[in-house]
Amino acid sequence: MSPTLLLPSTLLLLLLLLLPAVTAAAMDPDECPTKCGDVDIPYPFGIGAGCSRSKGFEITCVNNTAVLPSATRMTIPVTNLSVAPEPVAKVSLPVAYRCYNLKGDTVGEFDGHVDVNTRGAYRISDARNVFVVLGCNTGAFTMNSNATGGGGGGGRYDYRFYMGCFAYCDGPPGAAADGRCASVGCCRVDIAPGLTDNVVQFEDWPHDGMEYSPCDVAFLVDRDGYEFRAADLLMDVRRRSMPVWLDWAIRDGGDGEPMSCAAATGNRTGYACVSANSECVDAVNGPGYYCRCKQGFEGNPYLEKNGCTSK
Repeated sequence: MSPTLLLPSTLLLLLLLLLPAVTAAAMDPDECPTKCGDVDIPYPFGIGAGCSRSKGFEITCVNNTAVLPSATRMTIPVTNLSVAPEPVAKVSLPVAYRCYNLKGDTVGEFDGHVDVNTRGAYRISDARNVFVVLGCNTGAFTMNSNATGGGGGGGRYDYRFYMGCFAYCDGPPGAAADGRCASVGCCRVDIAPGLTDNVVQFEDWPHDGMEYSPCDVAFLVDRDGYEFRAADLLMDVRRRSMPVWLDWAIRDGGDGEPMSCAAATGNRTGYACVSANSECVDAVNGPGYYCRCKQGFEGNPYLEKNGCTSK
């Protein structure tokens, strides 16, 4: 059979093979969805394949709710995504709890395990969040970054970070005062920078006869987004979530090495600050960098067309 007779079918086969690659290619951000429910989705974030800078910035829209993936298979609802003036995301995370009956037996528990770093973009903000513990005769701590499996190299402890505090009540919590988180029914502690995950461990202390505080409760929360109420000692833990801030940055150097402004501007391949009026800033919570508009300009520095425009 003549080779020329095979040419049309060969071309068709090549086109069919190329079609998935074309479909998966990056789309123009102007052609991508910009909202999910009430949440704006600015580039480098995006909904669906080809609409974000990378997998780390993909957002899923489920029933008009924007969600992040989690390495723990738990979806994380997103309430805010921002590229300016700072690169932050606000999410809702469930509380951790351990509940008891009047005999002091455990009748339900959840350790609050979450991992926001499935693709490398996010860190739990130490500047904007605190760790809070609620209860009477309660001690809890958050453990972060597996030391052996998470690149810590092993050592004295199983995790690289431990942060926690203790809360007491002498009998029914009459001394627990609204607005005061001072170790009577409530305590709080700052967290370390660089955290990507969270899991809570509760101390094993007696809880018999404590109907006024049936659960130990602990959670990460926006440091300005929670004020203690004595009634929270009776909160419905299975339905409660808390607002938590995440810092994000461009952390993908392409070779596995942390990406800084010096490295990114020295090698423009994949450089994210594409607006002519943008500049690079090194991240302060974990490796990487983010982009911002130069003084006198505003907008989205990650967009080449109509990115940073004059005020």
